[in-house]
Formats: sequence, structure tokens, C-alpha cells
Amino acid sequence: MADAIKDGAESLNLETDIVNAFDVEIGDLLAAEAIGFGGPTMNYHPAKPLLKVLDELSHYDVKGKIAVSFGSYGWDGLGPIVIAERLREMGFRVLDPVERVIYEPTDNELECLRHLGKDVAMAVKKVPHVKNLNV
Repeated sequence: MADAIKDGAESLNLETDIVNAFDVEIGDLLAAEAIGFGGPTMNYHPAKPLLKVLDELSHYDVKGKIAVSFGSYGWDGLGPIVIAERLREMGFRVLDPVERVIYEPTDNELECLRHLGKDVAMAVKKVPHVKNLNV
């Protein structure tokens, strides 16, 4: 899922990197213009390493920083929603949709994830979204 978001963002020339929650440096997150948080839902909760990163990040001013949340699940897909809510509470500008897939993404879901990556790139570059108007 992260690879598809990365592909979408890079297709609009946004430099990206994927980092495991076990290896991430908070300083790197604070320096990033946008951050994606993704992982599995386990027992109705986001994975513990993601929660630890969020707890550490909550001590810093992240107001207005762009973020996305995504993840997979088998029984209950609350993990990415919980992450998005925590990010919003911390002051992140969370882009919708919060992408959730059952087990593994389908080709259609991967395309949606690529579009989410493009949305991140456009938000970072401050490109306005164009809405279709029926006149």
C-alpha cells in the first residue's frame, strides 16, 4: 500500500521515502512536508509501533502538516481511522480518504492508493483541485 502511495506521489515529482515504524527518526518526520502512516489493524487497534511513533510525535508542533492514513485488516478496519483521528487531534491536515483494504489491495484499490499519493503531492505543491461543474 505504501509503495502505491509512493508511486502516485513520485509520478508528480514529489521526493518520497518509506520508513519502517521501528526505524523512523522523529526529526525526519518533523522535516517532512507530508507523512503517511500505514499498517495493519490488530485486535481493533493500530499496530503498536505506529502508536509509539504517534505518542512521540505528539510532543511537537505539527499543526498544518499534511498526513494520510491507510492500512489493511481482516476483521475490523478501525486502525487507520484511529490513526487519522489522532493525527487530526495533533493538528495534522489529514487528507481523505482514509484508505482501508481487506487483507491485500486489489488492482482497483492500488489505483486509489496511487491517487492518494498524487493528492499528497498536489497538497505539498499547493496545486488546487479542479472540480467538475455541471452547467
